[in-house]
Amino acid sequence: MLAPYRSILTRPGASAFAFSGLLSRVPMAMFNISFILMVQIEYNSYEMAGRVAAIGILCWALQTVPTSRLADRIGQRAAMIPLASLHVVGAALGVWAAVNGEPEWVLWVAVILASFQGPLGSLTRARWSHMLESDEDIHTAFALEGALDEVLFIGGPALATILATTVWPGAGIIVSTCAMIVGLTVLLSQRATEPPPRKGSGTASLGLRVPPSIIAVTFVALGIGTMFGALDISFVAFAEEVGHKGWSGLALGVVAFGSFTGGLLYGTRHWRTPLWKRLIIGCAALTVGMIVLAFSVNLVMLAAVGFFAGVAIAPTLTNCDTVVQRVVSRSHITEGMGWIRIGQGVGVSFGAWAGGWLVDHLDAQAGLTLAAGAAIAMLGLALVTAPVIRRGTERASGEEGDDAPPSSLHGADDWIDAPPVPPNA
Repeated sequence: MLAPYRSILTRPGASAFAFSGLLSRVPMAMFNISFILMVQIEYNSYEMAGRVAAIGILCWALQTVPTSRLADRIGQRAAMIPLASLHVVGAALGVWAAVNGEPEWVLWVAVILASFQGPLGSLTRARWSHMLESDEDIHTAFALEGALDEVLFIGGPALATILATTVWPGAGIIVSTCAMIVGLTVLLSQRATEPPPRKGSGTASLGLRVPPSIIAVTFVALGIGTMFGALDISFVAFAEEVGHKGWSGLALGVVAFGSFTGGLLYGTRHWRTPLWKRLIIGCAALTVGMIVLAFSVNLVMLAAVGFFAGVAIAPTLTNCDTVVQRVVSRSHITEGMGWIRIGQGVGVSFGAWAGGWLVDHLDAQAGLTLAAGAAIAMLGLALVTAPVIRRGTERASGEEGDDAPPSSLHGADDWIDAPPVPPNA
């Protein structure tokens, strides 16, 4: 079972860049929840924590495609050193500002700087694409990367919560930033496995000629993002209300584990059901889970229901990405995926902001209700736009059930990060 992974990890330099890359991606799982906890603890305001998180996530969404293309065009080392430096400055400024009770606008500046962390999730995938030749080996490598990412999103929020609530409010941010510095230092020092820069101008961008089906799934991603943003704030507040704030990160980790399980099972077979139907089914399952979650009466129920709701997260996001794969050429994959990431990032920003306001003025249950409402809106958008998605994704041969080529066929510049928002899929 482990032989394929052992085969690729024994390539020269592979294990070193794979695990240093994992260390460099720690901020994807820890930074956002750590910042929320730090602001809430130091300023005693979920609303303010939500606003600050919203600004950071929105800026992250807007920079993800440009920084991914930058790393591809000028090389990982040349792009990541200045981008990582901006993240470190933003993280340090944020901790200093929160500890000293500085005005909120200083925190906004901090998270904006920290949002320019660069395409952390794409660096090792690009190296695998450069190193490996066969599609089978690349598929194995990306499966490994996906599993390692989920390990981060299962353990990262729990560690962030423990550090913020039992050690020091800014401890999670410091640990996250140090891990990134060490990981990137080791990763970028490995020049032999770094893909060469692609300095060519490439093909023209989509511009305003975005296919209708991509616009449709962008609105679906907007609903998913709103749900995620509300969940982050609400899980922390719910755990605090029941007297176990330190367990909120573990509860979010359980949701991420559910997503990991769902994604693993979903990827084990080739689905003959048309893509547009699978998207609706995934949205419906996620909506049911969020509605039940809103009626949680204790932390155990919150985590248990969260696990089963989380099972639908990865398949639903996979379906959104597959729509993009179906309707644009390989040269436009990054840009097409960028629309989904932006939609999701805007949704997370709104969800975090509105969720924080509801928690402060009502209670955690209100925040969970917002997440359920966002899921209902997401399902409604999927149903309304289903005809558009169907027209855009049907094969000319009529074989709707055949998926687009797998992600392992993409070039090194066809990868952009997913939003660093737990529970991330």
